[in-house]
Amino acid sequence: MRSRGVSWRSLGVVLGLALASSAGAPACSKSGSGGAGPQGDKTLRVSMIPTTAADKMLRESEPLKAYLEQATGAKVELTIPLNYAAVVEAFGADKVDIAYFGGFTYVQAHKRFDAQPLVQRDRDQAFHSLFITHAGSPIGALADLKGKQFAFGDVNSTSGHLMPEYFMRQQGVDPDVIARAIYTGGHDATALSVANGKADAGALDEAVYARLVKDGKLDAGQLKVFYTTPPFFDYVWAARKALDPALADAFRRAMLALDAAKPEHKPVLDLLQATHYVPADDANYGPLREAATAAGLLK
Repeated sequence: MRSRGVSWRSLGVVLGLALASSAGAPACSKSGSGGAGPQGDKTLRVSMIPTTAADKMLRESEPLKAYLEQATGAKVELTIPLNYAAVVEAFGADKVDIAYFGGFTYVQAHKRFDAQPLVQRDRDQAFHSLFITHAGSPIGALADLKGKQFAFGDVNSTSGHLMPEYFMRQQGVDPDVIARAIYTGGHDATALSVANGKADAGALDEAVYARLVKDGKLDAGQLKVFYTTPPFFDYVWAARKALDPALADAFRRAMLALDAAKPEHKPVLDLLQATHYVPADDANYGPLREAATAAGLLK
């Protein structure tokens, strides 16, 4: 499961999340997309990987749901599971029509279920993971992690596990640090584990870190970022291959139409931590596939 010998010809802007729900996860509707809903409308089943607490994300996602219903003309059923793997499994079981994946979970869903990429934030074309520790910690570089307790997020996370581990190995970090690392299950949990002293350092999604600081959930003065990874491709919205093409296109056009200059779009863009969306291309995820395969994580 480790990424020894990953061969990357071009690492620059390259790489770029799991939903068969576990107990307590919101249930997916079984009404098929394009089927009749309570009002006789088409139903679009949408799901997102839980980059932070799933229940909180679901409560805060009402603006997105309302926008998609207005823009696509479909009844939107939105679910957010408790872990990344659950999204991929629900997607493969035809319980989800369109999913918000991380780069790694996207390549899993593409390989297993032929997921079709639709759109992504412009920032997802050059995404980064941040390595954090306490402000007063002697850790100032990756080499200083030797003998320290490190924290990853979800094992299926691109920016919370796969890419941080890849770059750690590339930089010659003591393999024992990786072998002994804990998995917190999410980016917010990783940040809190470092802030609370349960881990000496950890890696997480740059956007989640910024939001936690902005919302006052983390005190940036008590933490420091000591390493930022090179850029990689990450999050992407993708549709199941059998989805009505007209509905998939309506979703794509709705996301591409989001405009930061329009006040009515601001709640949606703020929720998604986006400025605008661009078309997504499967070809951009080749290097990530190579890394995940070499790490023994892509099956």
